[in-house]
Amino acid sequence: MVPRQEAIHVVIPTWRGRAHLAELLPSIAAQTLQPSEILIVDAASNDGTQELAAQFNARFFDLGANPGFAAAVNRGIAATTAPWIAVLNNDLRLAPNWLETLAAARAPFAVGKVLQWHHPDRIDATWDLPSLSGVPLRSGHGQPDSAHWNQPRQIALAPWTAILLHRDYLHQTGPLDEAFGSYLEDIDIGLRGAQLGIAGAYEPKAVAWHKGSSTLGPWHPRQVRLTSRNQLRVLAKHGGDNWKAFVGQTLWGLAAARNGCALPWLQGKWDGRHDAFKIPAPSTTLRNLEQELFATTAATGFDRFWRCYWALT
Repeated sequence: MVPRQEAIHVVIPTWRGRAHLAELLPSIAAQTLQPSEILIVDAASNDGTQELAAQFNARFFDLGANPGFAAAVNRGIAATTAPWIAVLNNDLRLAPNWLETLAAARAPFAVGKVLQWHHPDRIDATWDLPSLSGVPLRSGHGQPDSAHWNQPRQIALAPWTAILLHRDYLHQTGPLDEAFGSYLEDIDIGLRGAQLGIAGAYEPKAVAWHKGSSTLGPWHPRQVRLTSRNQLRVLAKHGGDNWKAFVGQTLWGLAAARNGCALPWLQGKWDGRHDAFKIPAPSTTLRNLEQELFATTAATGFDRFWRCYWALT
C-alpha cells in the first residue's frame, strides 16, 4: 500500500456536472483510504458546483472557460503537489475500497474495473488497446462482466475515466496533449508511456460505476467530430498502416452515420486533414499492442466493427 504519508490528491474536471458530483463526492468521502485533498476543476459551469464542493471540503478551481478535458486535467494536476494523483470523471461512483486497492498496486498508473451505471452487469471500461487504424479498443466495453475481467494484469494504456497515477509518470510522458481538447488524449499519453516501456496495473477489485457520455450524451455531434479528428491526430503522432487506417476510419464513419452523425464525422476528418497526410510507420510497440488487441477480441468475442476490421485487413 502507498504509505499514508505519501499524499494522494484527487482531480475532478467538470462542466455543468453538479448533479453528477452530488453522487461522486459521497463515495469519495466513504473511501477506506482517504485522499488528502479533492480539487474540482470547473469549466465555468455556474451551476452551484462551488457550493457543493464546499460541503465536501473540496477545493474549487474555476477555469473561467471550457478548454476541454485535457487542459482541465493539466491545470488541476499543476495545482496539486501530492506524489499520487487520482483523476476522476464527474459521473462516477466509487466502491469504498477503490482508492486503497489501486494504491496498493504501487504502479506508475493503475485502473480498476468500471461498470456501466445503468447496466452494472456490463463493463464500461477496463484497459485500452490501440490499433494501426487510429481507432482504439476500450477492452470489454459493453460486454457482460465475467471471469475474464476479474484477473489483475499488467497494462500499457489506461482510460482516464478513473485512474490513479504517480507524478513521476507524468514527468516521463509529459502532460496530456491539449491539442486533442477532449477524447483520445488518454490514448496519446498511454502510447507515449508505452514507447518508454512504462507499464501500469489493472486491478479489478477496484470497482467504479460510470454513467458515460453524460456531458454531451452518446453520439453527440461534437463528440463525434472531436473523436473523428483526434483519430487522425493519434495516427500522425504515433504511426499506423495506411490501408488499416482507411478501413478503420471508414467503418467508424459508417457507425457514426448509423447514429445520425455522418456530417460531424466528415467535419472531424476535414479538421484533421493535415494529419491525414503524414502518418509515419508504426513502431514495434504499436504493432505488438495491435496484436494484443486481436488476441483480446478473439478471446472475448468480436463485435461488428472489429469483425469487419480483421476481415478486411
